[in-house]
Amino acid sequence: MLHTPLISAASCGKLRLVRLLVEGGAQVNGSNQRGETPLLAACKALGGEPAWKESVKLLRFLLQNKADPNAQDQEGRTALMYACMQRAGAPVASALVAAGADPCIEDSSGASALVYAINAQHQPTVQVLIDACRAKGRDIIIIATETGTNRGPVTRRYLNVPPSPDSSPVSCMSPSDIILKTGSPITGRGAGGHRVATRRSWNKNNLDF
Repeated sequence: MLHTPLISAASCGKLRLVRLLVEGGAQVNGSNQRGETPLLAACKALGGEPAWKESVKLLRFLLQNKADPNAQDQEGRTALMYACMQRAGAPVASALVAAGADPCIEDSSGASALVYAINAQHQPTVQVLIDACRAKGRDIIIIATETGTNRGPVTRRYLNVPPSPDSSPVSCMSPSDIILKTGSPITGRGAGGHRVATRRSWNKNNLDF
């Protein structure tokens, strides 16, 4: 089945119809042949910042009715990843994170929601995701390629803060769990631009910046 009625209603942002279907017993976590759930479909359909208030209400309604914020489609992407890709805004990211969305889950390409938010250069959303990682005991190093004063590329590292708005918006990859050696952090190797490394516990005072 390509779409269930609930997935179709969610992807079209029809809150009233979504309510009626859920109250009528529709499966909130039912998926189609692409692995899309109603929550995933709703986030894929978000059209940029700021997300319409009705769209945010729809997402919160699904989450309140036990929609799985970490469900992944056939490409391994989550609702939070799509929200970041669509630049839906910090309120949407906050709602998903509050419901348990994990910003460090990777899709089939090895990228996480945090990576997508950084590449979208949306600092408020990046900060929401960094704060979520910090709340789980993870520190984040972002290695960004930026334009220096002489117009040449400069590599800078950011610890638990979003990169500069001047960072080069190119694709990157991110390991969700990586061992960092004190004084010599090892990061994921990507296509360039930004690299993100997370680890549950290490002494940030001993990092060699």
